Order: sequence, then C-alpha cells, then structure tokens
Amino acid sequence: MKYEYFIGLRYLSSRRKQKFTSIIGIISVLGVIIGVMALNVVLAVMGGFEEELREKILGVSSHLVVLSYDGPMKDYGEIKNDVLDFPGVVGASPFIYGQGMISSDRNVSGSVIRGVDPNTAGKVTSIEQAIGKGASRNKQSEKKLTDEQLSKVGKEVLLKLNAETESGKPPVLIGKELAANLGVIEGDLISLVSPFGKLGPFGQTAKVKKYEVIGIFDYGMIEYDSSISYVNLPDAMDFFDMEGQVSGVEVKVEDIYNAKKMGTELSSILGFPYYTRNWEEVNIRLFKALRLERIAVAIILGLIILVAALNIVSTLTMVVMEKGKDIGILRAMGATKSGILKIFVTEGMVIGTIGTLLGTALGFGICYMLKTSDTIRTLIPFDNNVYPISDFPVKIEPFYFVIVAVFSIMICFVATLYPSFQASRKDPIESLRYE
Repeated sequence: MKYEYFIGLRYLSSRRKQKFTSIIGIISVLGVIIGVMALNVVLAVMGGFEEELREKILGVSSHLVVLSYDGPMKDYGEIKNDVLDFPGVVGASPFIYGQGMISSDRNVSGSVIRGVDPNTAGKVTSIEQAIGKGASRNKQSEKKLTDEQLSKVGKEVLLKLNAETESGKPPVLIGKELAANLGVIEGDLISLVSPFGKLGPFGQTAKVKKYEVIGIFDYGMIEYDSSISYVNLPDAMDFFDMEGQVSGVEVKVEDIYNAKKMGTELSSILGFPYYTRNWEEVNIRLFKALRLERIAVAIILGLIILVAALNIVSTLTMVVMEKGKDIGILRAMGATKSGILKIFVTEGMVIGTIGTLLGTALGFGICYMLKTSDTIRTLIPFDNNVYPISDFPVKIEPFYFVIVAVFSIMICFVATLYPSFQASRKDPIESLRYE
C-alpha cells in the first residue's frame, strides 16, 4: 500500500486527544448514510407510485385508440382486422363511449357508459381482473387470488354481458363505488338515462332503459369505480341510437413506450379520416407532473448529502489543523504536495464511500421490506378517497441506486479537495518552527 493511503487510513482512527475529530467524522458518515438512504427510498416509492398509477390507468384505457374525424365508425370490423395485422399489436376491440345517468330506488349518479365486446375487451384492458377482484372482494377468508385467477373469474362474468338475465333485462357491470352510491348489489335493477332521447310533442325527452346488474368491478381507483358502467356492444348501439356504428377501436401493443410511434404509423396506413391517440397524449399532464415532482424531490433530498459533505469539509479541516506537525515532518522527509493532498483525499473519500455504501444497503433493505412485507404496508394505509392507490407502492430500480451512489461519492470527493489542497500548501518550516 502506498504511504498516502496508509497514512490517510490511520488518520481515521484518532487517538484520545483527537477524539472530538473522530466524533465529527462519525457524524459525517451518518449524514451521508441518512442522505443516501432517504434519497433511494423516496425515488423508489415515487417510481412505484408512477408505475402503479400508469398500470391502473392502462387497465381502464387501452394503449392506443383509433378514431374517425367523421364521428362514429361504420366499418369498424375492417379497421379492427387491419390493426391486428400491424406488427406489435397484441389485441384490438371496438367500443362505444357515451355519457348518461344511472338511477336506482335509493339514489342517482352520473356515469360514463361504455359498450364493449365481451369476447375481445379483455385483450386490450384489464377489465377481467377488475371484475374478478370485485367478485372476490367479499371473500376475505379465502386465499388471495393471483392475477391469472382473477382474470379467469372476471372473464366468466364478462361473458355474461352476452347472455340473458333472469329478469329479462339487458345486463350491466358497474364499479364498486358506484354500486355503493346507488345502494345496489348483483341482481338488482337500475335505470340508465340518456339525455338524447326521441323528439316528442313537448320537445326532446330523455331515454330511460332498465338494466340488471350482473357484476361489480374494482379497479382500485375511485375515479373509475364511481363513474364507469359497461354494457355489451349491441345494447350500447341501441341505447345511444348508433345502429351498426361504434365510437372507435381500442388497441393494445407489446411495448407501451412505443405506442406513440406505432400510432403515427397506423394513422398513415389507415389514412384519412382515421387518426389515433395514445395513452401518453391523454394523460400527458399527469405524468409530466409526476416526473417533475420526482426530480424536485430528488434535488431537495440531494441537499442532505451536500450538507453531509460539508461535514466532511469541517472534519478534514480540523484534521489538517491538528496534523500540522505530521504534515511538516512528512514534507521534510520528502513527501510531495500531491502526496499530502492524496492523504486527506483518501481520508475524506473513505468517509464518503462508507456512508454511501451503508446508505445504499439500508435504502435497498427498506425498499425491499416495503415491497414484500404485507405487515409493513398495512401500517401505512392509503385512503382511496384521497389517493388513487390502496397499497404502499415501491419500485426497486438498480439504475437509480447506482446513480445516487455515484452522485454521493462525487459530492464527497469535491468536498475533500479544499481542505486537502490547504494541507498540501503548508510550509514544513512554519509547521515545525515551534515544535
């Protein structure tokens, strides 16, 4: 080992008369640990929040939507087949989108009424999982179902949209929050009201039609669970007077981050009057705000590491003052200025590196426990009326752990330069004159 590194390491273990300096060094290490740990945990939590929110949004909305400037589509079957032939497309399903009101014997609520094809809707959204989750939400004593099991249960319920009901009324699926607001359960009758009814002698009248609730879905987001209802495509065509027409075709692609590019290519292939909209365009403000918030929090928490680095500056400055005699002796023995500089850079970098490694390990451990431990997640409950998630989300990204570690070590390295440079400039004659 070179003498610079050997002496730098020995200075970390100060004797009794330099005990105060050792305490400051320990505080510096703790500062780096806390800063790195906090930054890693917060980035993982915010990344998990963004990912879960994206999954929930894409569970309701598809990756791409093919629409027409002329309004409703008549040749949606051909459009669907053309889309499925495009490379990278996983599924396609026609849909109808409309707004109305739903009334029960107890209450009235506004709703987005979506007409779907039960045979293909599960290929473009996670509607089957949401229905399966809603169907099993009251069976708390049973083992928690996997996503595959939820999809199987939900698919059976979804296909009932094409079947006859016991009451003879058309079937409908509603969200759990909407069901709670209306005070209805499976098997109850509700009325769907459209403001665009037939023109009568006293003007336009609302269109009212009875439906039977065959299932209740649970997306886990109150915005969706309280405002969406599903009927089959033919019933939606009849309800909104769109005979043989749909609002558009929903599309699911293999790579969600390639949806924008694929949408542009699909628009050029389909030609006018067809165009596409991707999930990023629809939710661009929301995800931009999340990314900006993530960057802002990272910068703020990065200041903690900067404060810890300032502690390293003060620690090294005190060591330089206390080791003035040693510096003079080393210079008199032939040590170069760069050698003296390396001694104190080594000491500071050991403090920074130990703090960074321990902070990274603790941050990863906390993130792992938050991600895997159901007990810890239950200690941090989320109100669904406030947050669009129910569990504490964590996304462990090794890339961010590496970036935070590199960033921390760089700050600590910069912090060592000034006191190390001051030590290298000490005159050995002045240092030894009064010794």
